[in-house]
Formats: sequence, C-alpha cells, structure tokens
Amino acid sequence: MLQFSIDSLESGMKVGKSIYDSEGKLLLGRGVIINDFIINKLKGRGVTRLFVKDGCTDDVEPEESISEMVRGATIKHMKELFVEFDDIAKEMKDESYTAVIDAVSSEQFKNTFRNNPALTKITSDAGNIVDELLAGDVTLGLNSIKTYDNYTFQHSIDVAVVSIMLGRRIGLDSKRLRELGVGCLLHDIGKTFISEKIVNKPGKLTDEEYEKMKAHPLIGYELTKDVPAIGVLPPHIALQHHEKQDGSGYPRGLKGNNRLDIPKEPQRIHLYGHIVAVADVYDALSSDRPYREAYAPEKVIKIMREMKGSHLNRDALRYFMSIAPVYPVGSTIRILNGNYPNHFGVVIHLNEDSLERPIVRLVYNSVKKKIDPVDVNLAAEEDLKIETILF
Repeated sequence: MLQFSIDSLESGMKVGKSIYDSEGKLLLGRGVIINDFIINKLKGRGVTRLFVKDGCTDDVEPEESISEMVRGATIKHMKELFVEFDDIAKEMKDESYTAVIDAVSSEQFKNTFRNNPALTKITSDAGNIVDELLAGDVTLGLNSIKTYDNYTFQHSIDVAVVSIMLGRRIGLDSKRLRELGVGCLLHDIGKTFISEKIVNKPGKLTDEEYEKMKAHPLIGYELTKDVPAIGVLPPHIALQHHEKQDGSGYPRGLKGNNRLDIPKEPQRIHLYGHIVAVADVYDALSSDRPYREAYAPEKVIKIMREMKGSHLNRDALRYFMSIAPVYPVGSTIRILNGNYPNHFGVVIHLNEDSLERPIVRLVYNSVKKKIDPVDVNLAAEEDLKIETILF
C-alpha cells in the first residue's frame, strides 16, 4: 500500500490502514472504498494522510507495533480518564500554576483520580502493550496516523511503544517495561489543565503561555504520584519527559550524565526520563500538528542526531538508532538519481545490517504514471539517493 496526502485522494481508492477516532472506535476501516464524502470528513478531523491499496504494493504492510484491538482499547480507556478530568479542569485552565498544583495535590482530587475505573484499565493496557511488543520484532515501524481529536491519546500510545521497545533493546526486564508503559500513557495528562489555545497554538507561544505550558509535567506528576495502581516511578516519567542532558529542560532543570543507569546523585534525570525523552521527541517530530506537517523520517533522524549529548541522552539515542529505520516499511519515497531519476515507490523490506539502505519497490515514473514494479536493493546500489515524499 502507499501513503497518500489527503489532497491527493480520489473517489474509488481503497483504504489500506485503519484510522481510529478519539474514543477508540474504528473511524475508517481497512478495505473501505473512499468517496468525496469520506475525504471531506477526514479533512474535517485533521487527517492529512492515508494509506491506500494500489494493486502494485498491496503485499506491503506497514509494520504494526501493536494490534488494532489493543490500540483501540487503550485509546478508549484513556479517553474515559482524560475526558472526566478535562471536565473538572475546565474551570482551572485559566488559573495560576500554583492554584492548579494546590488543587491536584489535594486528597479529595487524588481520591477522584485513583478511584476512576479507567485508571485500572490503563495499567492493564500498558501490560498488554508490553506483552505484544515482547512477542514482536525489534525494529520500529511508521508512527500511527493521528487525527486532531485523538492526537494526545495516539501520541501517548506511540511514546509508550517507542519507550518500551527502546527499554527492551537496552535490556530492561518486563516489570520495568510495564512501569515505562504506564508512565508513558499518562505522561501528558497534565495538559488537561492547560488551555487548548496554548497546547495547539499555530504560532510561537508568548512568554506567559510558555510558562503555563512548562507546568504540565509537574501537574501530571502531582496528579499521579501516591497512587498505588500507578506505582512510585511512573509519575517521574510525566515529571521528567522535557528535561535535557545539559540542564536546559523543564520543569526542574535536571541534568543528565549521558549514561543509561539510575543515578545516585541528586537532581539528575532518571533512567526512565532518558528513555521517554527520546521517544517523545521522535513521535512529536514524526506527527502532523496544527502548526506544522510531520517531518520526513530522514529529517527526524537528522534532528535527533543533532540533539545528541545536549538534549537527548547519548547512549539512549545510540540504542534507539539501532531499532529505528530511517525509512520504515511502508514509507513512500522518490529516487533522486541513477537509472530511475524521480521515480516513486515504497519501502518494502529493511536490510538489518543497514537500516538506512532498505529495499524499495518503484511503481510510478517521473510523471507519476504507473509502471511495471521494479524492486531495488539500496544496500547494493550505494550511490542511489532517495527522499521521503507523499503522493
């Protein structure tokens, strides 16, 4: 299947990969025939891209890290929890940072949170995600397609997936991976107390808006700490996911040591904080947002490499690069030189020894006319250059 821009979709095309709404319900199922009504509905929900079956690449399945069933159930449970607290937080979104912290730190508020049945379901979901990831491949696939109304939930799930896979690569046991999963699913819950106008603002935040935004890790920590179902360490994921190695992050300006250990020194980033920071940056850069389109995979990797040592933990990033293909299976690409200049195709297979040089199938020529498919192994064609595109 191929990934098409929403503006390039045409009636009669067939959906290749399912999309979910903000309640975890199937919004558009695999195999559905697209029409103008569906295209307009997708645009209204902020969908910017869609996988489509084209007949030439229907055997190419973008790798799913977790099953549709587990993803859908997790979105549903997160929606149940977040919506309840969004209703409570409505009156507090314009309050001062200290007023919000005082409110979420109160025993009454914590009791409301810890007694929400969705919380138990989410901890179980984290376990299900770990179980599926432990049984699957060790390389990452494409991130999920996110709509405007389910971005927070899909982002949290994808951050959990990347963190767990990175933790697995590092060698963490299943107990620690489950802690990672729970913390990641809840890492952005503090944003429910921040105005949507700030969270989704297209332009640069004002100093005042930025100060409010920087409060969401501490709000999330205060809300989730001291909750037995969550545990002691997962709340620190909410607290530390925006901290940086050089101490320039927030909310506490903690420093890292660019190693993967649990530091004994005070005011240091925890191991989980190192991991989730990598996962959070990766998924954020790879996702469409109201203020910008998703970056191409090769640009995401380039940006992250530039963050090494100062923003992102050097060792965590090294392990991440060993499981993160520059061009995941399902990526649509263009050949820039060689025998097929400006021909278009899709990544069909990874070369384990060279994740940056996959096997691609070319299906369109330079004027986007279908051709007889041609498979090209980039590992054997070292001079060929490619770039990620959307049809």
